[in-house]
Amino acid sequence: MKQILFLLVAVLYGAQALCQQFSVSGKVVNQRREAVGFVYAGLLKRDSVPAAQAMADSLGRFSLKAPKGAYRLVIRQFGNTGLEREMVLDRDMDLGTIEIHEGTELQGVTITSAKKLVEQKVDRLVFNVEKAVMPTGGTALDALKATPGVRVQQDNVSIVGKGEVLVMVEDHLQRMSAEDLAVFLKSISADNIKSIEVITAPPAKYDAEGNSGLINIKLKKARANSWDASIGAAYTQKTYGGGSLQGLFNYNHGKIALQASLGKSTQQLLTTSEGQIFYPHEQWLQDISNRSKTNMLSAGLGIDYKLTAKWTTGIKYLGSFTDKISENSPLTTRFGNTEKAVNGYIASDAAANNQPNMNALNWYHAFALDSQGKRITVDVDFFSYRKKDSRFFSGNELAADKSIVPGTFFSSTNTNANKINNYSGKLDVSLPYAWANVSFGGKVSYTNTNNDLVVYDHHTGSPVFNTNQSNVFNYQEYNEALYFSANRKLGMKWETQLGLRAEATQTKGYSKNLDQTNTNRYMQLFPTAYVTYVPDEKNSFSLNYSRRIRRPDFDYLNPFVVRTSPYFYSEGNPFLKPSYIDNLELSYVRNQQWVSAVYYSKVTDFGQELSIVDSVTNITRQTPVNYGNTYQLGFSTYYNVSPWPWWSSFTGFNVNYQHVKSSSAFIASTDGYNGYCYTNNDFTLNKPKTLFFSVNYALQLPGRYQIFHISTMNILDVSVKFLMANKKLSLTVTGEDLLNAQRPLITYYSNGIKNTVRSYGDTRGFRVSLSYKFGKSNIQFKQRDFGNEDERNRTN
Repeated sequence: MKQILFLLVAVLYGAQALCQQFSVSGKVVNQRREAVGFVYAGLLKRDSVPAAQAMADSLGRFSLKAPKGAYRLVIRQFGNTGLEREMVLDRDMDLGTIEIHEGTELQGVTITSAKKLVEQKVDRLVFNVEKAVMPTGGTALDALKATPGVRVQQDNVSIVGKGEVLVMVEDHLQRMSAEDLAVFLKSISADNIKSIEVITAPPAKYDAEGNSGLINIKLKKARANSWDASIGAAYTQKTYGGGSLQGLFNYNHGKIALQASLGKSTQQLLTTSEGQIFYPHEQWLQDISNRSKTNMLSAGLGIDYKLTAKWTTGIKYLGSFTDKISENSPLTTRFGNTEKAVNGYIASDAAANNQPNMNALNWYHAFALDSQGKRITVDVDFFSYRKKDSRFFSGNELAADKSIVPGTFFSSTNTNANKINNYSGKLDVSLPYAWANVSFGGKVSYTNTNNDLVVYDHHTGSPVFNTNQSNVFNYQEYNEALYFSANRKLGMKWETQLGLRAEATQTKGYSKNLDQTNTNRYMQLFPTAYVTYVPDEKNSFSLNYSRRIRRPDFDYLNPFVVRTSPYFYSEGNPFLKPSYIDNLELSYVRNQQWVSAVYYSKVTDFGQELSIVDSVTNITRQTPVNYGNTYQLGFSTYYNVSPWPWWSSFTGFNVNYQHVKSSSAFIASTDGYNGYCYTNNDFTLNKPKTLFFSVNYALQLPGRYQIFHISTMNILDVSVKFLMANKKLSLTVTGEDLLNAQRPLITYYSNGIKNTVRSYGDTRGFRVSLSYKFGKSNIQFKQRDFGNEDERNRTN
């Protein structure tokens, strides 16, 4: 009997031992101590059958459970094996931090994880600019042109299929007009950019501002225990020549990290525009040829200091100073609609000077609460923007024989001083727990904008102060925000993230000339939700929802009127309301290479600057208005593949249907389709990897975007890069818009009157850039952790 009981106990104990499961866990980071999220981790039996598998979370943490036994631990990223080793699982094991970078051995296993040109993450696409050929020697705007899924047309930045977006630099939002943003982006050297993040579904910790996402530009930093520097020059030839000089310096040793940059550039452009208005009894054709010269100076400085093992502080400065002059002679020809004879002309000459200067200062603190990733970051920001505008124009109406029509002389001088000051403070708390990764925080912001417009009329031949058009406008905006977000893995294959952001806004605008004050107060909730299903290491599905807001540009809210001819004037709209955007997207990722998505978006109270045509007076009024709701349903797909080690290709297309439901009397409801396809290709032409070739092509198919119909447009850019002097000296030759085909015809209707515009931004040309890198890595000293990069990594 005792023997039977003993045997029964032994059998039960053995069964329990066989059923008992042990865990193996760890955290995957790169050489800059950044978490490498969403990598595959698996325990394989001797026959390569998976016993346990999972995807690491956004913080790089993974945990696997399996019965006692011998296994092979495998970690893969983008289909490439980063770690593979034999192990015996007979207890719970925490492997700690697994650092992945070239040439590092971990317990006898070499881990190689070279950063790819394009990386797909759960909520964003990351374009590693420093590995690309095309942007070399160019500006941030050139880097955005080479970024997959981003379209830059007439210096306006948008995500393919999703419309215009807002741009951040180092996680800081740049709230400027599209024209001023383009000038600012041209002041940043592409050689100073580490990566560009295309965030199509921003988490709750980001500002809710932005139509359909955000673009975040990340600048370069020195690798730990090293310093490096580079100097470069570029010559650009378009219609006229231009050039640039830039210098970069990075230092990271011990407790201190330093980054500094300085750039100077000049460029002349000849841009053209042809616009037509089809009035009931006349056809107006306006030709404008504008010659401009822009001088830019940019500067950047950042200092990070590790006060203690868990407290890092830093100051970052970014400055941009621009002086732009331009001159043009618009000529409007008035044709009869029946016999097409010339009825007359409107001729004028104009000269303008524009001087936008920007200064941004950030002071931050990062506190590591423990070694498990719990942290607090505090940011205090100051943003100062100054822009001086002056414009002089004069002209006459001409008869059909080009003789001056008496009494039609018009002339004026407009000067405007625009000052914007923004102060903000932000707190972010990240608390990763075993049951969920929790983050929360808040932000307060205050913006004060002043415009001082002075107008002088020259109708009599001498300047006369115009009290009706001159105006002082002050606009103040307060924003307060709180957010909460939680990420949790549900079993081996599911992961979910929920977030909620609340933003309150109070505005006050005062026009001195009109003695008019307009106020607005509103508070809105902005939820975000993500659900990801990973059935195996090759496939993943995700569904996400987000709500966004687009507040009016500061310039749009100024009610003053600026006239540039008797038949054209522009004015702001102090009653302009913010637009709200709801986005829903279902995506599928295969092998981290093929990404497809079906998306839907709705924009409520869509606001835009429009030209409103009066068929009775022939006067065009340009003003921003909320004119309706827009609906969009689309499909996008792209394939990121390297068929051979010497060829990296990123190819995709997007097609969508748009419907505009107008609530305005002068804009009709409309709908239609549009399509866009593109391919970016980088080639390594020799074994030493010193010769590279890049070709990018994009095709805009004819279709409808909002209320505009856009014709076919082609973009072809080609670049060749040579590395010399032990790969420290680089020479890059780039041909831009080689087909000279960025001349789309845009058609729209205002008050039932057809308008067309065909413009060309002097985009065809070539650039020759030369840069030299020097520095020292692996500075010898006692190894210590430097936590700034990890603390400032603002991804969920």
